[in-house]
Amino acid sequence: MKGDPRLTPARDDLAADYLRAIVKAGRYAKGEPRQVRLPYAPLHARPDVASGRLTEALMGEIAIVYEDAAGWSWCQLAADGYVGYMPSVALGEPGPEPSHKVGALRTFIYAEPNLKSKVLGAVSLGSMVAAEGSEDVFTAIDGGGWVFSEHLRPVDEMEPDYLTTAIRFVGVPYLWGGKTSLGLDCSGLVQVALRFAGILDCPRDSDMQAAELGEAIEPDARLAQRGDLVFFPGHVGMVIDDGVLLHANAWDMMVSPHPLRYVVAEVAKKHPSPVTAIRRLA
Repeated sequence: MKGDPRLTPARDDLAADYLRAIVKAGRYAKGEPRQVRLPYAPLHARPDVASGRLTEALMGEIAIVYEDAAGWSWCQLAADGYVGYMPSVALGEPGPEPSHKVGALRTFIYAEPNLKSKVLGAVSLGSMVAAEGSEDVFTAIDGGGWVFSEHLRPVDEMEPDYLTTAIRFVGVPYLWGGKTSLGLDCSGLVQVALRFAGILDCPRDSDMQAAELGEAIEPDARLAQRGDLVFFPGHVGMVIDDGVLLHANAWDMMVSPHPLRYVVAEVAKKHPSPVTAIRRLA
């Protein structure tokens, strides 16, 4: 029996070797670790850009590749277990263990340790790099390029307040499946903020988060307090202040705060039970 297809690397013709005793497939593969070498990489439902973005992986993340064909890698992300197709060009052999992560909302990779040099790309908060030395105010990174040193943090340094991180994304556009400062969705915002706080086992989608994160309390919005995750049908936000919900939402098409009572009232217009769960993390 196949499990959740989002988290189960199994097709009729191919499955991960660790599933050999669980699912039936034409063949099995152990998989090879590959590392995201571009600033970010989309994960698709099918080997086709028109199939829609499921999620994204940031620079430095590891993907276990079970098949590489026609420019697409069918893989499972090591961080959250999500399965899909990633453009093979985004992946390379794993480099040195990341030593730093991006602590700025977004920063640039320069060709030289000079702010006037060619820009090679822009990396988002939480992206991981391996430092290879420094010059003046820049740090050289594995794979080529230089990053402004003050925009990097040691990879094991955590921001204890995930709400502080989430608030930094206010104004970032909504993007289904997104996880970067260029655009992200509701559960992507939660995952990025929690991972930056050291909660590394945060799942990707809101239904998974509602089932696995923290402690469940009665799903009554009046009981929600700062730091709580409030779940609605297909949606999630976090309480950043008394009665204020921060969420990546399709009303404003960006990350923005709304009165929690307003969100509940709007969702109630389509769903008789607007709040499906509340999870308390501490």
